[in-house]
Amino acid sequence: MKPCSRNLILSILKNEVTGGIAVIISCAIALAVIWSVNLPIAWQKYKDPHHEQGLIAIIGGIFALVASGMTLVQIVGHFRHQIHRQSQKRMARILAIVPVYAITSWIAILFFISAIYMDFIKSCFEAYVIYCFLLLLTKYLGGHRGVEQLLLGRDFVRLVFPFCCIKFQPHAKWVWYFKIGLLQYTWISPICSAMAIVLNLANVYDNGEWKFNRGYPYIIIIINISQILALYSLIIFYVNTKHALKPFKPLPKFLVIKLIVFFIFWQSVLMSGLAKLGVLRNTTCDPAADVSCNGSTTGFTVEQEKILLENILICVEMFFFAIAHHWIFGWKQYADGRLKQLMELRFRELNDNQEDVDQEARNINSFYIC
Repeated sequence: MKPCSRNLILSILKNEVTGGIAVIISCAIALAVIWSVNLPIAWQKYKDPHHEQGLIAIIGGIFALVASGMTLVQIVGHFRHQIHRQSQKRMARILAIVPVYAITSWIAILFFISAIYMDFIKSCFEAYVIYCFLLLLTKYLGGHRGVEQLLLGRDFVRLVFPFCCIKFQPHAKWVWYFKIGLLQYTWISPICSAMAIVLNLANVYDNGEWKFNRGYPYIIIIINISQILALYSLIIFYVNTKHALKPFKPLPKFLVIKLIVFFIFWQSVLMSGLAKLGVLRNTTCDPAADVSCNGSTTGFTVEQEKILLENILICVEMFFFAIAHHWIFGWKQYADGRLKQLMELRFRELNDNQEDVDQEARNINSFYIC
C-alpha cells in the first residue's frame, strides 16, 4: 500500500466523524439485538407513554452524547492548534451550539416540565452564536475598520430581493446598519423567551395554541419578524462582502448558521401546526398493557407529544450538524497557516492606508450630515 493511501486511511480512522458514526451504528445494532432476543417482540407495549418516552430518551441520549463528543473534539482541537486566536475562539463558541442544543433537547425529553426552560437556554445561546458569527466575519475582513474600508471602496451598496433594484451610496454607517439589523435578534429572542416563561407560569401562554387571547402567537410573531430582519441583514452583508470573504469560504458557514438557528425555529412552528391540525393528538394509556398506568387511561397530551417529536428531531439533527462542522468550522483549515496570513495581511493593509481611509470616511459622513 502506498504511503499516501495509508495516511489517508489512518486519518479517516482517527477522525471523530468516523468514530461517531461507528458508535451510532454499534448502538443501533445493540438495541436491535436486545430487542430481538426478547421474543416475541411486544410492539404494542412501546406505544404506551412510559415505554415510548423511555425509548425516545435512549435514542435521543445516544445521538446527543455522540454529537456532543464529536464537537468537543473539534473545540479541543482549536485550542490545541491555536494559530489565530481571535477567529478560532469565535469558531469554538459557534461549535458549542451543537452540545448545547443536543443536551437541552435530551433533558426536555426526560423531563417535560423543563422544556420551556430549555427553550430559553437555546434562545439565549443561539443569539450569542449569531453575535459570534458576525464577529468572525468581521475578523476575516480586518475588524470593524476593515469592513468600513471595504464598503467605502464599493461603487454602491445593494440590497437583495425584494429590494434588489435599490442601490445606496456607500458610507461608514452601513457597518452599523448591518450590526443593528443582525444583533437586534440577539436581545429580542432571549427577551421573548423569558416572557414566554413568565406567561407560562401565569397560565396564559399555551405553547402551540394559536389563540389570540394567549401569549404564544404574539411571541412567535415577534420572534419571526426579528429573525427575518436578522437574516435579511446577514444576506445583505454577505452579498456586499462576498468577494473579500471568498478565501475564507463563508457560504457553507452562512448556510449552517442559517439552518441551525432559523430552520429549527420553523421546525418548532411546524410541530405546533401539526398539533393544531390534529396530526399530534392526546394519547391514552392501557392499564392492561402497562402497570405504570396505575389504572389511569391518561397518556401524553398534545403538548407532550410535540415536546417528544421536536426534541428527538433536534438530537438527531445535531449529530449531522456535528459532522458538517468537522469540515466547515474545524481546526484543520488553520493547519497550513494560510488563513492566518490572509487576516494578518488584511490588518497590515489597514494600518498602511488608515489615514486615507479615515479622511475619506470623514468626507462622506460630513456630506451626509450636511
